[in-house]
Amino acid sequence: MRLYTLTALLGLLSLFFQPAPASAQSTATSPTAAVVATDNLLDVAVSDSSTTYLVFGGPVSLVDVGMANNYLVKIEANAVFVRAKRKHAPPTPMLIRYGSKYWMGRLVYVNRPVLQLYDFQKDGALSINGKSAPSTGAAPENELALDKEREKKAVVEGKLQALRKAREEHQAVAVVDNDLVLSLANVRNDKDFTYLRFKVINKTNIDYNVDFTDFQLVENAQKKFLARKKNEARRPLAPSGGGPNQVITGRTTGYLTYAIPLYAATERGYLEVTLRELNGARVLVLPVPSRVINRAATI
Repeated sequence: MRLYTLTALLGLLSLFFQPAPASAQSTATSPTAAVVATDNLLDVAVSDSSTTYLVFGGPVSLVDVGMANNYLVKIEANAVFVRAKRKHAPPTPMLIRYGSKYWMGRLVYVNRPVLQLYDFQKDGALSINGKSAPSTGAAPENELALDKEREKKAVVEGKLQALRKAREEHQAVAVVDNDLVLSLANVRNDKDFTYLRFKVINKTNIDYNVDFTDFQLVENAQKKFLARKKNEARRPLAPSGGGPNQVITGRTTGYLTYAIPLYAATERGYLEVTLRELNGARVLVLPVPSRVINRAATI
């Protein structure tokens, strides 16, 4: 009796695992019917300090990221929110299922905040930040893609090199602390970045090793009614160019150059620049008025 039961069970299982006919397989797994992807995957720009948004024409039911430990992903209705967990996260593919369709692209980390919207709602065509792309399925040129990032960095470094050769134009914007002088030497703008050159005078005998430089846009720095509380709004600006860990040796003068994302500030706003020392507590904080940056020449 036991042998008969086992034989019958094996017979039933064989029915379930028989290969389906070729016609049925092609109907169920045809990539042209359900998958929306291209040979050249779209590079989606992702930062660790801002969020990238992808919006689709149907409810999102699945997001699969190749290196899930490096990226934060959130699904809400027909939108996907993506942010890098750490700096310099490696590129990784991403697969998204929305409605009955699939989309596949690649997440690429960029070392600056991004405000990027990838819109797939209009007839399945892609538009980035409101700009329509061809509906043929080919991805448009992405200025924040990996190769474009290298090209943009080369342009930024070239303009910083030109700024290093310029004659000093600003001396009034300065701060003195602990026998150290930090002043703004030059400032320029283009359509994407603000280029800054600072002068550091070290009047001490101890080298000043710049660990990192912090930039923050400060707005509404005035006090509230009856001076109860300051109503400040701060926004960090990650530098996109410049050399870190620069050393200003004792009794010398050095220059630091940086590029930060272009921004627009009001008359009450200013750029707060903070220099921090690697092995020490000598911190320099320089407020740069917005009018100085807003009126700067182009480069």
